Amino acid sequence: MIRLLVNVTLPNNTTLFCGEIVTTLPDPRGIIKGAFRYSPEYLKHPMAFSLDPVNLPLSSKEFQTNRPEGVHAVFEDALPDDWGRALLIKKARLGRGDQTIPRLLEVLGTNGLGALSFESRPDRSAGKPGQDSSANIKNLGTLLDTALRYESGLYVDEKELQLLYQSGSSPGGARPKILCRKVKTGSLWIAKFPRHNDTFHVESIEAATLELAKRSRLSVPEFEIQKTGNKEALLVRRFDISNHGGRNHMISMQTLLQAQGYYFLSYDDMFNVVKTLSYQPSIDVPALFQQMIFNVAIGNTDDHLKNFCMLHKEPGFCLSPVYDVLPDIYEKREHSLSFPSGAGFLPPDRKILQCMGKAYNIEGAGQIIDNVLQAVSDWKNVFRQYGVPELEIQRLEWSINRRIKSLGTKKPDDLQA
Repeated sequence: MIRLLVNVTLPNNTTLFCGEIVTTLPDPRGIIKGAFRYSPEYLKHPMAFSLDPVNLPLSSKEFQTNRPEGVHAVFEDALPDDWGRALLIKKARLGRGDQTIPRLLEVLGTNGLGALSFESRPDRSAGKPGQDSSANIKNLGTLLDTALRYESGLYVDEKELQLLYQSGSSPGGARPKILCRKVKTGSLWIAKFPRHNDTFHVESIEAATLELAKRSRLSVPEFEIQKTGNKEALLVRRFDISNHGGRNHMISMQTLLQAQGYYFLSYDDMFNVVKTLSYQPSIDVPALFQQMIFNVAIGNTDDHLKNFCMLHKEPGFCLSPVYDVLPDIYEKREHSLSFPSGAGFLPPDRKILQCMGKAYNIEGAGQIIDNVLQAVSDWKNVFRQYGVPELEIQRLEWSINRRIKSLGTKKPDDLQA
């Protein structure tokens, strides 16, 4: 049996013991049974909030989970995906039988993104946040080189591995990334690295796409490109860090919609979540509509439910800034999330999107589409400004331009930079 104490760090930088996870060991089929219960002291705290308002409302009852992983999905949200999990496993030298979600949370400890931290020892130091695992930004070049060699299967010495374990085993996603800190300001960032087998300059393309999102009037975290030798890293400022140096709790749309594996969910489902849970739906519902339009326009087909989340700030839950946006560089063509109609290989056109805007009571839906269209139509120039090679622009041209054309009445000649 595994017992994990769960702590939550509030936006004011106070850390509270909020509950306990208890799980069985995996059975021969790999299935784990588990439950979570809030602590009495947390339930009495004036700043207590539900970690998952859908599945874990504030209550003294025991919440069992039917997930085979043995923990509720909101706790798994704290874990990284492929890249970070592989580092966690290597760092803790976990054998196959120990590579379970509860054990990975135990290894993650205080080093995850978001407000949650985990420990198995009863002699916890309540009220004290965990030690920061962010690397000094001066080490970015060394870390990038180490990550590339590690991923390529080349030799990496123990000292380099320890630095990678410290800062690279908590960020999410399937691509290499590490947590870093700017020494002068103390601000915390995520640095995204290229992979050894990339066929696009992904970091430059993502930076340019974030710039287009910003020009489309979407909420975007601060970002910048940093050169290290002949490589580039994309730095994105962490939005789980509050203005007071505390944490904003994060919960993915996948968790809120209780989705697993190959799901068949739509933007409609996310709109319902935002309308129900946001403390500012008059802001967040139009913002989600705007983000949907942007994903259609730029061809962000990797719009899966892990790439959308809600943040808990002092007033309550709200939609997070935009993150992990790219054009269709892997030629998926089909969006991960479906639309009421027009799903499949063809993106929805303006008429379909305007009907969706009407259904969601979006004021000025047509103007939102026009604003996004105007920003994205200049995509070639923006990509060039961020150093995307001309050949890669040509490879993306057909996909993006056909989407722009479907959203407006601009002539094909007007789309050429």
